[in-house]
Amino acid sequence: MLPSVDNLNCFEYLKKCTSIYDDVYMMQHFGVKYYRSEVFAEIDALSAYFQNDLGLKRGDVYTVFMTTTVQGIYAFYALNQIGVIANIVHPLMSTAFLKETLEDVHAKGVMILDLLSKDHVKTINDSGLPCLVCCSSDYSSGVKKIGTKVGETIIKGVFPKFKNATYYHDAIRRYKRCIPVENNADDIAVYLNGGGTTGKSKTIKLTGRAINELVQRVSDIDNIEDPGEEAEIIVLPMFHCFGLCVGIHMALCNSARLIPMMQFDSKIFCRLLKSNRVVGFGGIPLMMDKLMKDKHFDGPWLKNVRMMFCGGDDCSEKFLTEYNAIFEKWGARGRLRQGYGLTEIGSVCTTNTNWDFKPGSIGKALRGVTVQIWNDDHKEVPNGEIGEFAISGPTIMAGYYTQDGPEDLGLYTDENGEKWVLSGDLGYRDDDGYFFFAGRKKRMIIIAGYNVYPNDLEKKLTELDFIKDVCAVQGWQNGRSIVRLYASLKKSGDEAQMKEAIIKVAEENFSKFYVPREIIFLKELPQTPLMKVDFMKLNQAKPEDPVYQA
Repeated sequence: MLPSVDNLNCFEYLKKCTSIYDDVYMMQHFGVKYYRSEVFAEIDALSAYFQNDLGLKRGDVYTVFMTTTVQGIYAFYALNQIGVIANIVHPLMSTAFLKETLEDVHAKGVMILDLLSKDHVKTINDSGLPCLVCCSSDYSSGVKKIGTKVGETIIKGVFPKFKNATYYHDAIRRYKRCIPVENNADDIAVYLNGGGTTGKSKTIKLTGRAINELVQRVSDIDNIEDPGEEAEIIVLPMFHCFGLCVGIHMALCNSARLIPMMQFDSKIFCRLLKSNRVVGFGGIPLMMDKLMKDKHFDGPWLKNVRMMFCGGDDCSEKFLTEYNAIFEKWGARGRLRQGYGLTEIGSVCTTNTNWDFKPGSIGKALRGVTVQIWNDDHKEVPNGEIGEFAISGPTIMAGYYTQDGPEDLGLYTDENGEKWVLSGDLGYRDDDGYFFFAGRKKRMIIIAGYNVYPNDLEKKLTELDFIKDVCAVQGWQNGRSIVRLYASLKKSGDEAQMKEAIIKVAEENFSKFYVPREIIFLKELPQTPLMKVDFMKLNQAKPEDPVYQA
């Protein structure tokens, strides 16, 4: 069990949790392992750069526009050490979204990976903000370092130039020590983009205390037995709440050797499984399915695995049975387990465990976290009755970010003064205390574990002069979740050109997950009695459901 949270920020808690061990391995990149002392030295140097070169101070906001890399992980802790809020943004979001978030949160700078920077140079230059550019060679060695440096030289010659850029490898060589902000657990540690219970994307505020409390509770279930030698592969990205709070922070606090993957690739994943003593990983069902189908996955190396989480979408009992049979064959202690959560509650509030599970369920509530099923009057319903998940406890968010609204926007306060997150998801609890997921109350489409918010896309598409009504819904194509778009038109015209225009708007303003894979034009969209578009009629909840064509 991890030590008490006290009033420590995430950096302090990580240092406290790992201080009882020797100088064990803590991080691994391209096969190169880094000791605990090296990791903290790099974090200190980066903190000092943020303080001395950028003048960042407690309460400022800095945008991390990165995949899950060593540099991105170090940046989270470096910013946290000096009390700066890390605004962690999906690096595949559009340049329009990047511009919006930089302005909205009043960011004082941005960190970006050179490979993903081409489309965003103008936006960052126009902002006037300092940019910290990271390269794959920053933590490479040997032949790989030479190869990546050659590639980076080409990128520098071809990509547009940043006006106010510093390269990461230069920044961390300038300083060694920073002036930390201490015992500030209740400060906001991170801004993460999430759904909000209305289905519209929101910026969620999580404190260091909430993140640490979550880590301590999940550590009741899983922990590392051989610090520095047992490894965890981090596939879920750090802009994903579970990836940051559990995949990264919990693993490091337990002194696992962290192996981050910039992008999921089943072949690379399987190579890492074979060459390291991997005891844990988490992912979405699509990732797990790709692993199970990879011919290199099954083997004696699976006997080490005892911590496997799957979330972001539902798994069938058949899939879980087939998956776990592979691990049972090799004598592994772990099983693929489902849980439930959302960014607003720190990523997870219920889970099955290796020893306490029920097929088809999302498990029981974590220690000290209250999960109830409510009706529309905010009253708890009897066991077996479907209602909305309501969650309370020390891991919930501080609220949604707003410049002029209430600090706790998005939280419901009951008659006893207790704050709750109303999830917008439906489910029920059985008499044994296990929870079951029953569907989504809010409008949201999940594609490969990524949340797509139809309202955002629809609002942007209504700017097109030929669109009358538009509705983005859940659809399926070849067994995979997609965005299906229904639209009625103000005027007739070349439908092929109209579809191209719709796709162009989606590509220019959103991530690739928002781009409709099917566009269906109707004379009129179905409406509710209140004269609103009836998206439930259009929604294809399951692949076998018929597609609306009327």
